[in-house]
Amino acid sequence: MKTLLVIVLLLTPVAAFSAPGTPTPDARLDSYIALLRTDLKAERAAVIVSNMHFSDAEANAFWPVYNNYQKELSTVGDEKVALIKDYAAHLNQLDDKKAAELTARALAMEEQRLEIIKKYLGEFGKVLSAKQVARFFQLDMQMQRMIDLQIAAELPLVQ
Repeated sequence: MKTLLVIVLLLTPVAAFSAPGTPTPDARLDSYIALLRTDLKAERAAVIVSNMHFSDAEANAFWPVYNNYQKELSTVGDEKVALIKDYAAHLNQLDDKKAAELTARALAMEEQRLEIIKKYLGEFGKVLSAKQVARFFQLDMQMQRMIDLQIAAELPLVQ
């Protein structure tokens, strides 16, 4: 999947300098990540549409809440990208202090994501039945776990 390409790009050494007028490797990577995230959002929406079976009224009520949910989650995604970049930058010279920092950041990120999910359980519950909310979060968590698993499979273990 595309997330694997991002991880490979993050862990592949790049030249420190570019030709004048060309984007830096970091700028190219950031651009690629932005495109990838846009694509993943579209794929997630398609999975939701094909599995939720909304009526028109439900869809009209769901999507604004979903868009707010995704906007809040995107901040966690930004932090995850920054964390992976930081890990990749220190991979070969990771000391105990940096390892502890990265671990703390990763756990804080997971806590932040869980808090957003808890908040939106209530928000989605205002516009959908409890069974629909459960189905949505089941789909959402499955998709996120697949992405997380692919990222984890590509990241080298701390040495």
